[in-house]
Amino acid sequence: MFLMLLVVVLPALLVAGLLVLGKRRKRAGPTRPDSDSDSLSFVGGVLNALFTVVLAFYIVFAWQDGDDIEKASTTEANALTDTYWQVSSAPEPAASTIRSLAARYATRVAEHEWAALDQGRTDPEVDAVLASMRAEVTDLPADTEQQKSAREQALQNIRVIDENHRERVEQATDDQVFNTVLLVASIIGALLMVTFPLLIGISPTAANIATMVLLTLTLGFTIFVSLQLMHPLHGPFGVEPGPFRTALESFEGTLLTGA
Repeated sequence: MFLMLLVVVLPALLVAGLLVLGKRRKRAGPTRPDSDSDSLSFVGGVLNALFTVVLAFYIVFAWQDGDDIEKASTTEANALTDTYWQVSSAPEPAASTIRSLAARYATRVAEHEWAALDQGRTDPEVDAVLASMRAEVTDLPADTEQQKSAREQALQNIRVIDENHRERVEQATDDQVFNTVLLVASIIGALLMVTFPLLIGISPTAANIATMVLLTLTLGFTIFVSLQLMHPLHGPFGVEPGPFRTALESFEGTLLTGA
């Protein structure tokens, strides 16, 4: 709420105040030549185009970060679920151990690692659980064709989990230098969009004041949304660990039914 007030409401009030103050202090002066007006309109159009292009690039790249994390987590959770079911033909207690580790992995990701990644930190416990699960799957017997097939498929799933986990962690903890540069450029562009008409002396009529306030509100809200996109794991556009919670629910249902 404070951020919304800071980047949306406050600038709009400031612009309205400046225009009203300028209206009161306006004095008669020479009329600006048409050539000057055309030049200023051209400059304003260039600023508008540059702002639009930079903002569009930022939104695309920032949104892609969250989309990549979501895809990686979905693939990771699906492979984890497959592993849980693939070991059903394995002998005990190995099957129960692997299933327990799969449930522990999903729980750790959803309840601990997700929040850690949001703060730019990793969770070594997830890697430890995955290493234990890989070791247990590797030690599974392959005496029959069914057991051999289940073991090979489970190992393949472990590789998929590992690859997508590393991709998800790397994406979530990346410093996002390029996106930050684009965001800063977008903020500067928004400021220029608002201050340029004020600097060239826009007429402080009621219509112009309303237009400038609406423009400032729109740009402020756009910047507010852009700031939210910088955090792919929380906020209104944040990716949730839903696939892991869904997997965990299916695991718990299996445990309750004794399957």
